[in-house]
Amino acid sequence: MAIENWLVGRDWADTVEWLPKDLEVLLVESAAIRRRRSVRSGEELVRLTLAYSLLDFSLRSTAAWWASIGQPALSDVAVLKRLKSATPFLELILNTMLTRAAAGPVLAKVGLHVRLIDATTVSEPGSTGTDWRLHVGYDPAKGAIDSVQLTDKYGGEGLDRAAAEAGDLILGDRAYASSEKIRTLATAGAHALIRIGHQAVRMFDAAGKQVDPLAFASQKRPNPGRPPRLESRIVWLQGENGPHLEVRLVVVRKSREAADRERIRIRAEAKRKGKEPTQRTLDAAAYTFLLTTLPEDRANDEEIAELYRLRWQVELLFKRLKSLLSLDALRAKNQALARSYLLGKLIGAVLIQLIADTCRAISPYGVPIRRKAEFVA
Repeated sequence: MAIENWLVGRDWADTVEWLPKDLEVLLVESAAIRRRRSVRSGEELVRLTLAYSLLDFSLRSTAAWWASIGQPALSDVAVLKRLKSATPFLELILNTMLTRAAAGPVLAKVGLHVRLIDATTVSEPGSTGTDWRLHVGYDPAKGAIDSVQLTDKYGGEGLDRAAAEAGDLILGDRAYASSEKIRTLATAGAHALIRIGHQAVRMFDAAGKQVDPLAFASQKRPNPGRPPRLESRIVWLQGENGPHLEVRLVVVRKSREAADRERIRIRAEAKRKGKEPTQRTLDAAAYTFLLTTLPEDRANDEEIAELYRLRWQVELLFKRLKSLLSLDALRAKNQALARSYLLGKLIGAVLIQLIADTCRAISPYGVPIRRKAEFVA
């Protein structure tokens, strides 16, 4: 079904079935509409937002479309005002949908709920830098987004955005390499599996001597032959408060082809910035360094390396959002309007996810047979 069809006729009634049933409660709670004239309900405000966000209409085209489906006339200025004020309402809807959609499956292999976290940037029209940052939590077992935060360009990436709970295993890339935040996760009963740089995290041996991961990876070994593909050792993270945290450093030796590709990328990036890469950086390109709080009896080194490969699912998610829903084609310059536009895109993404997960087979009824109460908290 084309996305445009979601918003008209009987198909819109079917689409509404996937939205929270307490839209009016959320509307009142958010105070998004003060005078109910041309847009008279929470359902209508969602419909207007999705037309602007998912169909990528201009404000004037959105107003014309609104009138074409038999709704009271709106000017483009009136559409702008309603979309700008809709942000708190849309945030409540998105968070409600995510909370109800995520079932929290546990990856049987390690007996933990594995979650991927990452962020992507969105730029306003004519901008040459980052204007917004979208922080996403993703459940690879379910193939579903389970948390979203939208911040301005100053909202940095961090493990504290994962909203981790006991029993979670959080996977993140080098942007999430922080000793203190890994320790905070451990205090909450959650585990971490983080890719780190060759000098981003200070770690120590049992005697308190600092451990250099590159030196460990490239050390000479007494036995002849090829170095092992995987190696690990126990290290400790020191914190300002509390005891040291025992973690495992896992080193994955890349293939020669993968290492060469990484060195080409490093040199190109350095050249773009007018710099020269250090020899240490080029040497480190031969390895992937992983840091995890998972003990070896829960996942051995090979399983840790395989688990980290799951993180690429979130990269694919961002590619899908940007290609299918044009998430990176932000047209609005006004901050309030831009936020509503992005939230509308994300609500659309969750709708697609819900419908795809439930309607695996073609149904002659158009929607699955289920009671509305299933979607009420």
